[in-house]
Amino acid sequence: MNNHQYYFMIQQFTLFSDFFMYAVFSRSKPAITLLARILTGKPDLVVKRWGMEVKKGMPFFRHVRYDLFVEDMEGNLYNFEIENGRRALGQRALFNLSVLVSHMLKPNEPFRALNESWVVFLARKDFLKQNEPFYTYEWFDRKWKRILHTKAHIRFVNGEYRGDDAIGKLMHDFHCTNPDDMFYDELKEAVSYFKKEPEGVNTMCEIMREFERKSKNEGRREGRAEGRAEGRAEGRAQERQKAKKRTEAIMRNLREEGMSYERIARITNQSLSKVKSFFKTQQIA
Repeated sequence: MNNHQYYFMIQQFTLFSDFFMYAVFSRSKPAITLLARILTGKPDLVVKRWGMEVKKGMPFFRHVRYDLFVEDMEGNLYNFEIENGRRALGQRALFNLSVLVSHMLKPNEPFRALNESWVVFLARKDFLKQNEPFYTYEWFDRKWKRILHTKAHIRFVNGEYRGDDAIGKLMHDFHCTNPDDMFYDELKEAVSYFKKEPEGVNTMCEIMREFERKSKNEGRREGRAEGRAEGRAEGRAQERQKAKKRTEAIMRNLREEGMSYERIARITNQSLSKVKSFFKTQQIA
């Protein structure tokens, strides 16, 4: 893709877009503080440290990669995930929480020293279709109607919620393509940098270009390895197939952002008929 195509894609991105969310929150502590305070209902929360795409886990077991990892000044830990699908949300939230808690105590520390832990999924769609701003899950005894106080919280935020409150305004801002339409100055400033400032736009283009380079190189390496084993012709076919999958992934992402078939065709250098045929077979509206 050329710079014009990258620029056009950037203008369509929202904070639910993986590339864009990563860039915006990587450089803006005020935006992360705003996010953490609103999503947890803790207005005095102070961020001590944070990281994007943080990998955590235990040796010999499956690791998890957090979209956004935060620790506050009191030692409480938070995992915020941007979620565009609905696959195994409950299981994934529990696993993320388990790994988060496992890193809270040092050897021989008493269990009472455990701090709060939060796993919050920002779902693009309404998780339970009840039009609530969020759904919080605690450990609860059904028979005795009592909560087991673990200091651990799982919350699913309704990205479709538009109430006249903090979360409603935050979810509005997460869907905005134009930062001028945002309520919160912290997000408006961070998003404007990557959409309007030349330095920020160039940085965003480079992030996308680097991802594309890595994907292509990975495809070439796999194609060469398979080609040596099964012949060069088959290796080239594998490489073409991987390039096709990368293009299809980009097309799906653009469609999720509400982009028309015509625009998707122009950005990905595909024919309009091929784009329409792809989404028809995928049963994507």
